[in-house]
Amino acid sequence: MSISAPPRQIPLRHAAPAKPARRLSFARHLPPEAVHKAAAREVLLTDALQLAEDRFAVAAVWHRDRFLHHDVRHDLHHDIRGAFHHQLHHGGFSGPTDPLLAVETARQTLIHLSHRFYGVPEGHPFVLNTLDFDLQDTVTSVLARGPRPVVLDVTCTRAARTPRRLGMALDAAVTVGGAHIGRVRMQWEMLDPRLYALARTRARNEARTTAPFPRGLRRLAPREVGYAYDEHVLLARAPEDAPGEFWLDQNTDHPVLFDHPSDHVPGMVLLEAFRQAVTTMGAPDIPLRPALTHVSAAFTTFGEPDAPVRITVRPRSGGPEGPGTAEVSAVQGDTPLVSAHVGYQLPRVLTRREVAS
Repeated sequence: MSISAPPRQIPLRHAAPAKPARRLSFARHLPPEAVHKAAAREVLLTDALQLAEDRFAVAAVWHRDRFLHHDVRHDLHHDIRGAFHHQLHHGGFSGPTDPLLAVETARQTLIHLSHRFYGVPEGHPFVLNTLDFDLQDTVTSVLARGPRPVVLDVTCTRAARTPRRLGMALDAAVTVGGAHIGRVRMQWEMLDPRLYALARTRARNEARTTAPFPRGLRRLAPREVGYAYDEHVLLARAPEDAPGEFWLDQNTDHPVLFDHPSDHVPGMVLLEAFRQAVTTMGAPDIPLRPALTHVSAAFTTFGEPDAPVRITVRPRSGGPEGPGTAEVSAVQGDTPLVSAHVGYQLPRVLTRREVAS
């Protein structure tokens, strides 16, 4: 494939900074197209204000505590059946807000700011290059009720550019309900659609050389990855797989992960698969997801949705209980897609006195 037409310059309009004439609004969510979503219920942002040339305040509202499902209390109730039935009545479970919810909020932020304040035209694909976050284990329990206001204090940095691609970086301090919970940092590029099409064609040609899906794949049970429902499970195993090795098993009907069609494996799908891989290293009698307190991930290339992707997790420190670190990767054929260093904290059971307080 070749590009015969002359390249189009990606405009970089930057509105002059002004003192905010109002406060951030949490009254209603932005329209889905403002953050590249199809369903209104998946939009987290409500407002954005420019504070300085490359600094912004962004408002969001979280109506749920988990990235993948809308009613965590219902899912949590099922998670703790069986071995934890006693704790349901006499205790509870501690755990911070899902960090991937903070990551998704930052992802929507970079899209909205790029279009609204930097003049990136609609229809330009966004390509994530790196993701880093450090989140504190100090957020309200997953048993907290009601919507929570979220504020991001964002600084954007414009990287080197060419006529058909623009690179940027975002650094966001995240506050939930008035409490600072940590930072999320992202680097991404906006591509001219024709340049993106060329890159996708090359990636698809390379993916044709990958091996077929292994035989005898078995999707992991929800309990193995800390969920109650099969629809959330993204990992499968073949009989010959070694410990810590899995295959990506995508559920393209998932209303959150696949809010809209994608011509490649979405980055948030791979991050959730990484979290599930880390969960398999925990104690088998604790069917709850670990809190990811730190992730440093590098996205190398696109993953083709119709070719097998191997997910591998290797523990580096810690054990089946408490804090730990791990290296996680996604590879398609011989091509690395994503690699990440992950820090995590496994959940603990609360006493009846802690729950009552």
